[in-house]
Amino acid sequence: MKTTPLKNALAIAAAACLTGSVYAAESKAEMKADAKSAAAEAKADTKAAAAEIKADTKAAAADAKSAVTDRNDPALYSDRAHAKASTDEKDRLEQHLKAGQPKGYYTKALNDQGYTVTSVNKDSADGVEYEVVKGDRSYEVQIAFDKSGKATKVDVDNNLWRAKSTKEAMAGKKVAAATAYEKGNEAYSDRAHLKDWTGEKDRLEKSLALGHDPAWYRDQLKKMGYQITSVNDRDKDYVEYEVVKGKDSYEVQIDLANGKAKKVDVTTNAWQSDATDRALSATTKH
Repeated sequence: MKTTPLKNALAIAAAACLTGSVYAAESKAEMKADAKSAAAEAKADTKAAAAEIKADTKAAAADAKSAVTDRNDPALYSDRAHAKASTDEKDRLEQHLKAGQPKGYYTKALNDQGYTVTSVNKDSADGVEYEVVKGDRSYEVQIAFDKSGKATKVDVDNNLWRAKSTKEAMAGKKVAAATAYEKGNEAYSDRAHLKDWTGEKDRLEKSLALGHDPAWYRDQLKKMGYQITSVNDRDKDYVEYEVVKGKDSYEVQIDLANGKAKKVDVTTNAWQSDATDRALSATTKH
């Protein structure tokens, strides 16, 4: 058969198109296979990481048999989450309770600010100490007086050792305002406990060396006699425990990098889970 230049050109073009289509199809199939493989690997990595976190959280929960189960969100008890708002409110209250006033002024001022005095831990000529509650927050108000009965200094601090009435008010129960000191209330004075608490906090923090995984810290805490009563947070870069020993409770905050601790803080535990409160109540009865 005789061919013409035009027919030859068309045949060559058709062959080129066919070849290009074949290459495109092969390339598309390869890309699809690569993408599918990458997605499968990513899914497997994510699943493995999730399994590791789940296993670690389960182990921590097993250590804390009475960990938070009666409220829905353990993160509600994280002091780190509450710290800024609590400090801002503490500072505001302290500024409002200015020095230079007689004792009666402060109980009224607290009431005007929405606070209930739930315990009078001290009441003498030279000073008073109140536990106060508003919502789920509690502070200890310490006021020093001069010989004329006027306040020379007002301190507002976190309230870590709480009277039964304070705990009830924080839990939402209706509590009558405390108007007088009752014998035994001094046991709840933070000022009386603070030196020993701080010394133990420093010792505990030094014992929790950097560079370990969360399981190591759980074991170390148990060896030191602490009960893990709540796991407030647990993800790949942060874990937070509430711990109790005797009458003291701390919050252990561990920042992680590649599964190992890069920073460990032992701090106050002002927002205590129900399990923490039960553990403390077992050794400090009102």
